[in-house]
Amino acid sequence: MSKNKQIVFNHFYKIRHDIKRSYILAPTFVDSKYLSFVNVNWLSKIHPVYAMIFSFFSKPIILQDAIKELSYFLDMSESDVKTIIKPFVNNEESVVGNYGGVESFFPKNIIIDADLLFAPVADYKPEHFSYTELDFQQSRFFTAPLTAGLMINNACVTDCVYCYANKSVKNKMLSFDRIKELIQEAKQLQLQNISVLGGEFFLYRRWKELLDLLLENGFKDSLISTKVPIGEEDIIALKPYNIPVQISLDSVNPDKLVQILKVKSNYVEKIKQTITFLDKHDMAFKVATVLTKYNDDIENLENLHNFLSNFKNLREWGIRIAFKSMYSRIDFDNIKSTKESIDKINEWIEKTKNHTKINIVHALDASEKYFDAEGGSRNFKGSRCSANYSNVFILPDGQVTVCEQMYWNPRFIIGDLTKQTIKEVWNSPRALELAFPKKENFRDVSICKKCTIFDECYTYHNKCYADVLKAYGDENWDFPDPRCKFAPKFINELNPL
Repeated sequence: MSKNKQIVFNHFYKIRHDIKRSYILAPTFVDSKYLSFVNVNWLSKIHPVYAMIFSFFSKPIILQDAIKELSYFLDMSESDVKTIIKPFVNNEESVVGNYGGVESFFPKNIIIDADLLFAPVADYKPEHFSYTELDFQQSRFFTAPLTAGLMINNACVTDCVYCYANKSVKNKMLSFDRIKELIQEAKQLQLQNISVLGGEFFLYRRWKELLDLLLENGFKDSLISTKVPIGEEDIIALKPYNIPVQISLDSVNPDKLVQILKVKSNYVEKIKQTITFLDKHDMAFKVATVLTKYNDDIENLENLHNFLSNFKNLREWGIRIAFKSMYSRIDFDNIKSTKESIDKINEWIEKTKNHTKINIVHALDASEKYFDAEGGSRNFKGSRCSANYSNVFILPDGQVTVCEQMYWNPRFIIGDLTKQTIKEVWNSPRALELAFPKKENFRDVSICKKCTIFDECYTYHNKCYADVLKAYGDENWDFPDPRCKFAPKFINELNPL
């Protein structure tokens, strides 16, 4: 490296202080030409001193000048400072650092040549990362969530027999001005991402303005899922955002869709036309199929496969079975698939995978994960639950719940963004009460009340309250997660088979 060559912190990465530790994180998206240069979706805790060190590279600077400034700031020799910095300059692989006995993990290319910088500069200062004590044990974020889901409406074009949404609540939606304020606050708090959900995204009148607003503030949704037939004009308008679309399509048989979705018979042709337009304009898309007793037959899947095989931009076909909903107006036992049907479909999928060009992803049986885990929530099978640990869900009227499946359940409402900030909601008494439950608040009827590893289990934040409520009812919210070995027998059958 030339003596006068300037280097800079790679501002694709964000440094976020969290009172007792700092984080280095990366957005969930990047232009394809930079994919090999950075670690997308990176998140790791780092010692705040490392964050302070990186702040000296916020703006392009000659390496030797930065070393001199850091030598004075850290009260170290220039030689020792150079040793600390060296692993982070144009590092082609992720690296591990150790400061004060704390191990910190870092992505590749943290400090780079200034002419390689492709992201806007953030002006970090050492004082932004000041701390009085360290805590690398608590998993829940101190200051604010990592991510948020924004439910923009509660509107649908279908009335699915397997719907898990709570459609009974009619509310006044947040104003666009308030949404703008919240997105700007999320940027200031350095949230990693905001996902926009519904209801139906394309029934939101200002969806284009919303996407512009998200992009302006450094957020980009990774997927838009819809059952709305989208016209070619809107697909052309959507294309520059480069966001994949997921189309829900349970059958290409009009009669089946009328039965499953309660739509008109011409709906299927409209949704097929949407897929054709997406492919025509080289838009990446996925298709999601949900199976019930009305469409869990091989003929239905064969017809879907034949139709989907025509499209070059189909990235994935997801097939799953309908699961029990807390809000369905239909008795789940009347629509669920049988084990015999699912076994046949599993066999068909495995055979079809051998000769199809379609990437088929299927999740047809989750029963093996229940009543299995020993040693607490850290050992539960499946993805870790992000509810109130790293994520919040903003309802259309501004109320905030811990999980999108809870909707307006008052037990899980942690704040109201018409009156509070995101930061205030995250640290509200109710949010903290749910995040750090006390054994004395559990009823004697709950097995958790007597559990010897209560603190260890609940400190890890991995309890799926949605499954608890589905399996045992709202009144038994304090029962253990059904994945726990000591969970009681289901009151309401959770296994769909």
